[in-house]
This record gives sequence, C-alpha cells and structure tokens, in this order.
Amino acid sequence: MILKSGWNRRSFLSALGALGGTLFAPVELRAGSKKKSGKLSEDPVDGHPIVPIASGLGSTGNVYAELGVTPLINIVGTVTVIGGSVMKPEVMELMRQGNQHFVLINELETAAGRYIEKLCKTPPGYTGLVTGGVAAGIVVGYAGMLTEDIEPRMEACPDLTGFPKTEVIIQKAHRNNFDHQVRQTGVKLVEVETKDQMMNAINDKTLAMHYINIQSNLGKVSGPEMIEIAKKANIYTFNDASADVPPKERLWEYPAQGWDFVAFSGGKDICGPQASGILIGKEKLIRWAQMNMSPQENRIGRSSKVGKETIFALLKALELFVNQDYDAVVKGYDQRAETISKAVAKFGVTPLPREFNPQALGNVTPHYTWQIDPAKVNLTAIDVMKQLADTKPVGIGSQNADAGGMRGRWPEGTQPQQGEHRRNRPQRDPHVFGFAMWQLKEGEDKIIADRLVEIFSAAPKA
Repeated sequence: MILKSGWNRRSFLSALGALGGTLFAPVELRAGSKKKSGKLSEDPVDGHPIVPIASGLGSTGNVYAELGVTPLINIVGTVTVIGGSVMKPEVMELMRQGNQHFVLINELETAAGRYIEKLCKTPPGYTGLVTGGVAAGIVVGYAGMLTEDIEPRMEACPDLTGFPKTEVIIQKAHRNNFDHQVRQTGVKLVEVETKDQMMNAINDKTLAMHYINIQSNLGKVSGPEMIEIAKKANIYTFNDASADVPPKERLWEYPAQGWDFVAFSGGKDICGPQASGILIGKEKLIRWAQMNMSPQENRIGRSSKVGKETIFALLKALELFVNQDYDAVVKGYDQRAETISKAVAKFGVTPLPREFNPQALGNVTPHYTWQIDPAKVNLTAIDVMKQLADTKPVGIGSQNADAGGMRGRWPEGTQPQQGEHRRNRPQRDPHVFGFAMWQLKEGEDKIIADRLVEIFSAAPKA
C-alpha cells in the first residue's frame, strides 16, 4: 500500500484501528445499535479488577528483590533520586480508574486545569496544567512564552532564529541546577544582582524574569518587586516553587501575587505521581504551554509526556492535600518520633527539641534529632546513619541520595571548586543524628526503632 501525501504512520494506524474496531466489534457495541429495550448497550466495564500475579515479575510480592535492588525506608526527604514520595491508596485507585478508557489528552488536560482552578482558588483568568514534573513545566512554560500560538515557532524551538524575544533575566543568587530547563528552550540567561541592574538589563529582547522561590532569601530583589518591574516593562514572570508546599495556602497565595506562571511539584509532599507537576498561570499562557507539550508532535515538549493515569492521580492527590488537617499530620510525625525516642532512651540517647518552621521557604516539615551520650556509647552520628543505610533487606535512608543524581567525569584539571554554600555549612555536633518523618509509611517508625536498638546494643561502650 502506498500512503498518499498528508498521511503518516500514526494517522494510518489510527484510521486502521478505528475501522477494525467497527468491523470486528459485536453488533450490540457498534455505533447506533440498540438493545430491544431501546437503550444503548451497557456502560463500559469499570476497568479490570486487581488480580494477584501468579507468575513472572511480581509473583513473589517483592518486585524489588526480584530485580535485585534494595528498597528504602525514606528518611531522606522528597528527593527525586529515591523516588520522591509515596502515593496514598486513593491516588493509586484514581490511577487505576484513569487507565480504564481512552480519552483525548488535550480535552482531559483542559478539564483537569478547571479542576485545579477550584482546588487552588486561582485568580480570575488563571487556570492549571498537569505537567511531567516542575522541570517539564519550566520547559513548556518558557516554550509557550517564546512561541505563543505561532506554528513555525513551535516547530523551530529551541532554534530561536528570528524570534523577537530570547533573553531571560535571573538573579545571580537564584542560579541553580534547574535553570538548565530554562536554557533548554534556547534562551539566554542574563544574570543580575541588584534592582537597578535588573531594570537596566531589560531591553527589546527580554522575554521574562525567572524566580526561584526557595532561594528568595538569597537575592536582593523580592518576588513582589520583580513582578512590579516586569509588569511595567510588559514582560513575563515565572516562579519556580517546586518544593514549597506545604503550607497549602501557597497554592493560591503565589498566583494571586501576579506571577504569569507558578510551578509546583506533584510528586513531593502533595504525594502525587513522582513524574507530575502543577503549572498555574494565565489562561492564554497555559494554552500556549499546552500547545508545546505532548501529545502534540514536533514540539520541544513532546518528551514531557503526561499520561491520562497520571493526570487523574495528580488531581486526587491535590484534592487530598488541600483538604488535609496539617496540624493532625504533624501530630502524627511527633508520635512516630516518640516511638523512636522511647526505644533508644535506655542507651542514653535523648531527643532534642523538634526543629520546625512552618513558614520556611521550602521542604516544610518537622525535623527530629537525638543526642548520643559519648560517655556511654562509642558511636558517632555518621556511624548511626551509615548502619541505618546498610540495613537489609530494606535500607533505612541512603548514603547515596545526593539530590543531584549521577554525575559525569571532569577532564583533568577542569573540575570547579565546591560552591561556597557547601563549604561554609555549619558543622553539626558529631554525636547528634536525625531525620524527618514525613515520608514514613505506617509501621516504619517501629522498624527504625528496632534497628536503632540493634545498632546501639552492638555498639562498644565508652
């Protein structure tokens, strides 16, 4: 068969699938057919029941062991390198329900955006978009600003030849590993430090200003000041607030400040699918961002694919998150810490006051620490954390959970020095160890407590 111009592999297979579905479907399921009652055939079956796996991968109930990898109890945090967070049962159920049927992804994304509007109390003229994480949201958000709805631009990006605006202003103190996604669209980052420098950097090529919310305390220009400057210059603003909820109120407080885009992770404390994010912005800009992402073809965001299952699951996770009683959640963390404190008390290990700033810029959660008495036990905090991580068959934390992930090699003589922010970190007491409770599943506090009892029981006495 010779395909005529305008056809491609995908359009041909789609047509063939539609034709085959009509030809081979039972008579009662064909379009327009009715039963004797005069009603259309019964509603589609509500998905498949969850069934036990009798053979092959997953049949033992321990898929990690089957593949030979070590699962972890998460005392590290919502970092991507160990999987972010764990979805709640209701979220998993929505993922299953979302897998039941086919749907036009663009239609589903638009409907999901309307649901996000309600949950996040977006300002008038704003809507939402489910993305493949904040990094993906940055890519498609900036692509949307660059291309608008102009087809040749969408097909060309990140080749910005002939684009009218190709520069993005960022404070030097806000540079981080994730502005790579801004640069991925082909724009040039222009670093500034002061408010005067920011205003003077604006020119005819300036597209937007980029802001890292968790680094707000490091820059000399505040978020509201940046918005004011950008509005006067008629340029866009993007606020990366990836890890910055809770508190949940930021989901509506930040967009209300006037940012053109605000991005939140869906796979951190919202506890949605790991590869999910929420992009909130002005309706026109969200539309342009959506035009630059999957399922659209020949787009820079084609790789930023979001499945229907992820969309439904993220919405449920967001719903649960905004409706939770966070005070009760924190009390649950306190109870987990108390379980550990009681278990190690007999070894002269005492809990220190809980560290918790509910208005911290990001990664808001209580942190719990314990003091080892060196007069009783010859063990350091590093020893404890390493032995926890070495626990089998399930590790407790990880010594390899560097948030940056895998790194390549530097050609000889070219490796840069460590940044000042790492070299100048305050030294912790070598006999104080600690971690957070926010990603522990039910019963894991008891597992940690039992393991700590083993570690301190085997430790040499001072």
